[in-house]
Amino acid sequence: MRTFVKYILKIVLMLTVSAFALDFFYTTIFEKSVPRTKFQNLRALKNQSIDYVFLGSSRVENGISPEVIKNKTGKKAVNLGFQASKLSDVYMIFQLLDFYNIKFKTVFIQVDYIFNIENGCSNVLSYEILPFINENLIVSNHCLFNDSDNYWFNKNIPFYRYSRTSQKLGVREVLSNVIKKKSNSFENNGYAPLYGHFTNDKFAWPNTIALKNKFYDSIVNYKIKNHKEVVFFTAPYRNLNNDFSFVHKLETKIPALNDFSNELPHNRYFQNNNHLNHDGAVAFTNVLIQKLKL
Repeated sequence: MRTFVKYILKIVLMLTVSAFALDFFYTTIFEKSVPRTKFQNLRALKNQSIDYVFLGSSRVENGISPEVIKNKTGKKAVNLGFQASKLSDVYMIFQLLDFYNIKFKTVFIQVDYIFNIENGCSNVLSYEILPFINENLIVSNHCLFNDSDNYWFNKNIPFYRYSRTSQKLGVREVLSNVIKKKSNSFENNGYAPLYGHFTNDKFAWPNTIALKNKFYDSIVNYKIKNHKEVVFFTAPYRNLNNDFSFVHKLETKIPALNDFSNELPHNRYFQNNNHLNHDGAVAFTNVLIQKLKL
């Protein structure tokens, strides 16, 4: 019996040591390798100076070209829009700009119906930040908000977060980082162009607007406390019924909102109701340059 117990303890010890070693190896690779994800690229901007930062969802990522801004104004811009981002994600990125000492002149934040979503997060971003859960409280708190059920295990049990997300953060992704396999996550300073023609997917605005969004309030409070220049705006939609009443309601919640929701009323600029194609992104970026005096 004693021999059996010793055998089991040896196995447990070996598994524990292996888990710690693998966790350290994976985390170090994600921290030190050439960036492959957009969040890794955000970390790589540490100590840099940027004129304009754009935050939001895919409607930012697919709709604003920093290259056009650079060519037209000579100013440096970065597109930090993430697929399916909510205001909770935007607030995290906004704070991380300071944590990573990224200097900027103005942050532009795209807001639309995500004002109604207080308990959501970007699934894409939630995977990308997981290797850095212990790097700082900003990321750690966002991981808690996003996945409270697994938070303690992700943070404290070695290799747990990698084993349960192996389809995103597994051996294949680690090896891709090790061999410095390129990705297109940050081509064009974060802008991801869409191509194709407009298809009407019968998009409908929400019928009502939330009384408030705590993350919008947090962004405003952080802006005031830290003396940041923030501009809120709504990017173009293609609504065939021309019903933009939700945006008018949104303006009551965000008085300084720059409404561009109906700025490009032509099918040729859109891939679908919510997203501009490349031609639309170029056109909209030029609108921003002109109307926001970039």
